[in-house]
Amino acid sequence: MSDDAPVERARVYGKIAPLILEFSRDQAGKVFHVEQLRKFVEGRATDIAPDSPGRVLRELRLEGRLDYVVINRRQSLYQFRQASS
Repeated sequence: MSDDAPVERARVYGKIAPLILEFSRDQAGKVFHVEQLRKFVEGRATDIAPDSPGRVLRELRLEGRLDYVVINRRQSLYQFRQASS
């Protein structure tokens, strides 16, 4: 991996994190396949690696910006948790 990898990761994060947050609002409380997230992001952003949406999804969770549960890891089923008021 080159020295610019952190810069590239930051660029990709900045490009698709807002899209993932939008997807999470649209899918709040619903079960979804991670492939649906990937297609949602790919339809709105270009030049991203197929695994980037999943990586950024995990980063957003670590940052506390969204929350989700893995319903079935083998089937890649996830569910965003409703934000508490």
